[in-house]
Amino acid sequence: MGAVAALVGRLTSTGESWLDFVFLPAMSLSLSLLAVLLGLRGISIATVKLCLLGIISIYQLVSFLEFTFAGRLYTEGLSATALWFPVVFPVAFLFFPARTALRFSAFFYLLVVVIGLLGFFVTPQVDQRALNTVVQFYLASLAFLFTQAIYARYRKQYVDMHQIAHTDPLTRVANRRLMQDLLEKSCEVARTEKTGFALLLIDLDHFKRINDLYGHSVGDQVLREVASLLQGVLRQEQSLARWGGEEFMVLAPRTNLHQAQELANRIAASLASTRLVGQFEVSASIGLATYREGDSSDTVVHRADAALYRSKASGRNRVEVEV
Repeated sequence: MGAVAALVGRLTSTGESWLDFVFLPAMSLSLSLLAVLLGLRGISIATVKLCLLGIISIYQLVSFLEFTFAGRLYTEGLSATALWFPVVFPVAFLFFPARTALRFSAFFYLLVVVIGLLGFFVTPQVDQRALNTVVQFYLASLAFLFTQAIYARYRKQYVDMHQIAHTDPLTRVANRRLMQDLLEKSCEVARTEKTGFALLLIDLDHFKRINDLYGHSVGDQVLREVASLLQGVLRQEQSLARWGGEEFMVLAPRTNLHQAQELANRIAASLASTRLVGQFEVSASIGLATYREGDSSDTVVHRADAALYRSKASGRNRVEVEV
């Protein structure tokens, strides 16, 4: 899109500046090359972001510098290119962490201010109306930068608070609140798209013994390692949450009963082959249920919980499916 915009800018320009003939085609070519390299995975997204911001910033600076020292800034006012100047700020905040983006944006702004001041002293006759336009441009850009910085700060605080509210502090996986939200959304998707999902409720067998014999700090480490182990078994689209105590829940979208049983067996096998905290062999009882037409999140959980109860009542360390 950026390559097309640069090319359109070249075709629609009046041709009065050398930038029209040199920089715009070069920008279009560079952006196209970045797109090709990214598509071929010959370059990282981080490098593309850095190059994109660099190209936009350099073009803005060179254009502003050329327009200013041609004596036009304080006689004609702003160029059409200068109207795109504030775009640099949101691009920087979109691509980089807030602190890095703020430093870059402030440095970029100060460079443009310095160019403008130098241009003022080399312009023999300043037009008052053009001067007023330039001053308003600087003030508006500064206000835009300030607003962008405030937004980035509060957005980070919101993201941090959201993560705290939806993350189990011990295991760093989703907590019950977030899983409940995911369940309700999954039921809605299943109803509208006629798809399904599977729910696995996992309870660590005889976990209380570990806490009683070795202390809660060891028990906490076991829970952390179990969470990490489960995340290693699951696919990216599958969600894991600590449901409570030593219970974990897995939400597997677009998964039928047979696939859910295979997943539960992989989890059980992974637990059986791993010594947690270097010494404990921990097994799990697993109950699973799948979405049925007309289900709510509560009814699916109820069936998974009933299956888990049967698993524990049948001797533990086994997988039971819904009835």
